[in-house]
Amino acid sequence: MKALRIALIAIVALVILLVAAVGTAMMVIDPNDYKSHIEQAAADNTNLELRLNGDIQWSFIPLGLSVADVQASLEGEEFVALDELVASVDLWSLITMTPAVHTFQLDGFRANLAMAEDGTGNWTRIMPEAEKQEAAAPAETEQTLTDESGSELISFNVQEVRISNAQVNFENRQSGQSFQLSNASLEASDIALGQDFPLELGFSVSLNEPELDVGGTLAMQLNAAQNMKQFSMSGLDGDFTLTGAPFNGETVSAGLSGSASADLDAETASVSGLMASLENLEVTSNLNIQGFSAQPDVSGDLKVAEFSPATLLEQLGQPAIETRDEGVLSKAAFETTLATREGMVRLQETRVQLDETEFKGQLGYGLENQAILVDLQGNRFNLDRYLPPKPEDGEDASEDASEQDTGGTASSGEGELLPLKTLRGLNLDIRIGLGELVASNLTLTELLAKVSGSEGRLSLDELSARLYDGGFNMTASLDARTDNPKWQFNKQLSGVQTQPLLVDLAEMDLLSGGMNLNASGTSRGNSINALLENSNGKADFRIEEGAIENVNMTRMACQGISRVHGESLSVEDWGDSTPFNDMSGNFTINSGVLENENLTADLAGLRLEGDGVVNLIESMLDYRVGLRVVGEVHRDNACRVNERIQNVIIPVRCKGGFGDDPAGLCGFDGSRFGDVLESMARQEVDRKKEEAEEKARERVEEEIKERVDEDTRDRIRNLFN
Repeated sequence: MKALRIALIAIVALVILLVAAVGTAMMVIDPNDYKSHIEQAAADNTNLELRLNGDIQWSFIPLGLSVADVQASLEGEEFVALDELVASVDLWSLITMTPAVHTFQLDGFRANLAMAEDGTGNWTRIMPEAEKQEAAAPAETEQTLTDESGSELISFNVQEVRISNAQVNFENRQSGQSFQLSNASLEASDIALGQDFPLELGFSVSLNEPELDVGGTLAMQLNAAQNMKQFSMSGLDGDFTLTGAPFNGETVSAGLSGSASADLDAETASVSGLMASLENLEVTSNLNIQGFSAQPDVSGDLKVAEFSPATLLEQLGQPAIETRDEGVLSKAAFETTLATREGMVRLQETRVQLDETEFKGQLGYGLENQAILVDLQGNRFNLDRYLPPKPEDGEDASEDASEQDTGGTASSGEGELLPLKTLRGLNLDIRIGLGELVASNLTLTELLAKVSGSEGRLSLDELSARLYDGGFNMTASLDARTDNPKWQFNKQLSGVQTQPLLVDLAEMDLLSGGMNLNASGTSRGNSINALLENSNGKADFRIEEGAIENVNMTRMACQGISRVHGESLSVEDWGDSTPFNDMSGNFTINSGVLENENLTADLAGLRLEGDGVVNLIESMLDYRVGLRVVGEVHRDNACRVNERIQNVIIPVRCKGGFGDDPAGLCGFDGSRFGDVLESMARQEVDRKKEEAEEKARERVEEEIKERVDEDTRDRIRNLFN
């Protein structure tokens, strides 16, 4: 026991001597006497000009050092500066040989960073060239103490860390952009490995291009294991405000919360309860990560809570999207289950909602081959509700369109339709189904689109839908491997009612009946004008049990017939259409022009025969139609059909633009009627000549018959006599 008492007395004596020595040193040694030596050492070993303008002071309990008003200049310009630096060590930890930082305070730190026009930063010039080369040489391997398991032993304990009023200025003289971090602060206490400790951050950030100010605070609980291999963060709570040009003067609020953890040995990480918000937009997620390689396995969920896109745009200071239906963009949501396996990111059980439209299915993306997988099925989507409002009466729609056209856009017909370089890198497998689609006033049901392709060769494997009591199916391909891509298509329509289709599509009430169409063609180019100019193909069609609407060709035929008779029509009610049993024809497609030479249709007492062109580039049509009289046409006496009228062709001309009134497109062609009359006159001369020749033959035959009969009677009388 006596020996133990002696040892304790010796230890206490040593502690007292150590404290006394430290106290004596602090009273005897004035650190300010070494300021010039410190400044000269900085000048000798760096390119910095260091100025210690304030006092350097000791503190005893806790044992520490404080420095005030420090400046370091680089090439005559302030590089870094600070108002005050305080660092102290717990005295008892020194006595027990386990040094622990008691306090670290940094106030008023400033740094000015700049990147020159040649791309070099001023921070690269701090060290002399010789020092840079030595720093670039391989460093010797540091020796560390490890425990029995091989884990590195680290003793780390800090009672308080406080940084306040920090500021960093950065200027990029290449781009003219600048960045400023100001009012930056950091507070942490009771920092020790293996236990939670609080951390709070605050900052303000300003950008000049675009003009943007961001301010925020972050609070959290951090934990780092003794071996520095396991980390966790909990209680994350962040609040941010954003103002500036992107938000047109509005102040935008954002938030962040959640928790996360990571294990470097097991190569695992997780994020739970993560929530990021931006005004009324709220995104939540839970993720688990296995493996820290270039292709980790990730699983979890992602959800965007229901929000109003229209309200979000208003809160972000953005102009409202003008739509035909002001009630759209009021509701949107998204949720999915995320899984990454073997280099493919899959969003399974995906649900996308926009107003009343909902898609369900899965999405995928290949990390190596950039493959895009889409398999979605939707209920109903009305595209017309989201289109810009129609021009009001008195507004010039074409003028509005020209104002939006900058000369190189797709609206002018010259702009590029597709990003060819992007397409060449795509690997696509897309399937999208939709129960009902309303677009350009067309209503399509059971819509299905399938697209596949890779390396610049894309294929529309199927585009089909039901519409207007019929259906259509289309396939197409695109070879985008060159800058002059090649297009090919095949299209089929079966039983589609043309009248409601044309009315809804182009407000053109021109034809009715069930349309059957087969068309195929090719083209080259990457603009609308180029595709039309290089288009080639063929098509054939047949319209069953229909009518030419808003045009009465029977009346036009009767006008011609009444002129032949030299009479006037007495009937006034002719009706508004021309029914037919069957209309058919073939088209050739050449440079945006559809040429038709065999248009035929069977009308009441008439057969329509015609030819013409439809110019898709100029949106014009020009048809020469002939109405051949094959039977009784109408009950009007002036339209009676006799031998003179039979097989006469009454000329009709249909000419005009796609947007013209259908009732004015077709009319009796008086310019060609003279040829008809001349033809009829020739036919009448030929008919009368044939009649005269026939009568002469009959007289000759009668005379021969009479002579034969008289000669026969004389022979009979002579026989009996």
